[in-house]
Amino acid sequence: MTSLTRQETQEKITFMVYYQGFLVVAAVLLFFTRLDIYLEKQGIGVPLYWMIVFILASIPLFATIFKRLQYIANSVLVWCGLYLALPLISILISSKVPEQQLLENHYRTIIFFLLMLVIFSQYTWILRWAKLAILFSTIANVFMYVYEFFKPLTFYLEQHAPGRSSGFYHDANEAAWAIIVGMIFTIDLIKPKYRIFYALFILVGIAPTFSRSGFIGWIVVILLFILTKVIPRSQIPFLFLSGFIVISILSTQLNNLSYLKNADGIDLFTEDSISRVEFLLNPFGQEDNSSSSRLKHVDESWEKFVRHPFIGNGLGSGQNEKYISARGTAQRSHNIYLDLMVEYGFLGALIYPLLILASVWKVQGELKKQAITFVGFLLIWGFFSHTIIHSFNNLISYALMANLAKQSRLKPM
Repeated sequence: MTSLTRQETQEKITFMVYYQGFLVVAAVLLFFTRLDIYLEKQGIGVPLYWMIVFILASIPLFATIFKRLQYIANSVLVWCGLYLALPLISILISSKVPEQQLLENHYRTIIFFLLMLVIFSQYTWILRWAKLAILFSTIANVFMYVYEFFKPLTFYLEQHAPGRSSGFYHDANEAAWAIIVGMIFTIDLIKPKYRIFYALFILVGIAPTFSRSGFIGWIVVILLFILTKVIPRSQIPFLFLSGFIVISILSTQLNNLSYLKNADGIDLFTEDSISRVEFLLNPFGQEDNSSSSRLKHVDESWEKFVRHPFIGNGLGSGQNEKYISARGTAQRSHNIYLDLMVEYGFLGALIYPLLILASVWKVQGELKKQAITFVGFLLIWGFFSHTIIHSFNNLISYALMANLAKQSRLKPM
């Protein structure tokens, strides 16, 4: 953090830098928080329109695109080129033309990613503002999740996962992902002696999402932070003490959770929420409808992959039309590796790891510690999500890390 500040003092702040900073902060507050999804539900625009607005607003930045290219990592540009060509290669090999909407979604992913790479490029000031905006979003999200737990319909007229907080994300697992990634990006803004408290604060935010993948991801991140000494190892006893207290309280009060109600007389803990708490207390002794359903999707996706392991089944084949979600979309395997293997064959399993690798390519200095945690967490999260490449908030995280890594090479931190 001090090195980033030192670099900023050497840069001249012009109106264009302030304008770019405004775009960066606005992009984080709108897309990283998934406020764009919430606004869509309120009848105020759709994510695609917001993206177009940002493209038009970024025209002054594209006027200096040739100068900015030196600040954008070649590794992510190569990945974008390969990802752009995948559907075309698949069509040539299999002669199967996917639905137009699927192609549009695929190319929209590339366009948004490139847009964010440009918006986050060139100035270290910009990267600092982005991290501060993510810090604000992360803290705000934690409070939103806790508040939504007690007031379930705060953000949506109908919850797709009743009893589980999700803020603007409309998906509890994605909500947990957001604050964990936010912690990874902003941990260096917190003094070392307070970092364990920041990590526990994030855990408080994960709790009302009842996301099992969120709890697993948090544990992985904390272990990597301790391993890389981002969190001082002297704080390990306090971490274990906190865990012991939480587990003790949950184990002794588990039978009473179903009786807790909010001020409106609504149960705070649903049957699904209680089963998830039981899972945390006994991960290997619990089975529920959610996990069984996901295993069914995995089995059917694996069968599709086995039928065409080398060339895949084409873009969109990861969808299972027999199962429709509450949002009206076809279910998938909830696993980005398997999802891409179904669509592009066994080599599809490399697409997502290559994106992460491209984002941290040749990272230098102190940023390496955060990059290691970033890579470890996202590789594991890929087993829990099939949208982790396409969602706008995910793409912002790759773009920000790629620009941070590039700056660490240009101006060693």
